[in-house]
Amino acid sequence: MPTLKYPSAQFPGPPSVTVDIPDGWSPVRVPGTLLAARRNDTGGRFAPNVVVRGFTRSGDFTIGRALAELKSYVEDRTDGEMDAPFALEIESVPFVGVNVSWTDQAVGDVIQAHLFAGARRGQVVDLLQVTGSVGGEQVDREYESLQQLMQTVRITR
Repeated sequence: MPTLKYPSAQFPGPPSVTVDIPDGWSPVRVPGTLLAARRNDTGGRFAPNVVVRGFTRSGDFTIGRALAELKSYVEDRTDGEMDAPFALEIESVPFVGVNVSWTDQAVGDVIQAHLFAGARRGQVVDLLQVTGSVGGEQVDREYESLQQLMQTVRITR
């Protein structure tokens, strides 16, 4: 009787992901994520954060579809806007990035940076989505730090 194993060559696990977080940030467990971190001391304000999610999608799935799903989500938010997508490469891994924003009643302005990377393997696509969020009065100052943090994302197989 054959034995199936996970992870294995036939059923590989998700890619490995690392992110360098700055001093004053801590890892947090968030359902549905591979990893997440947030700033510790926020003085009661919105906590800048980063989350990494991994998905296995059908072989016909594209990054364009992921962007369309994100756009639909953002358009349902007050003042929701989505910038034009852009391409970048981090450590030889191609990403598609996009920035989105909206206004939250409790927080004020929220800006998110999203990075998507996908790998097609046979009948499936492994998709990683890195999302960094900043919000409130510090949004402009925090956004630059968030971009630097997101440049430390490393994906390996």
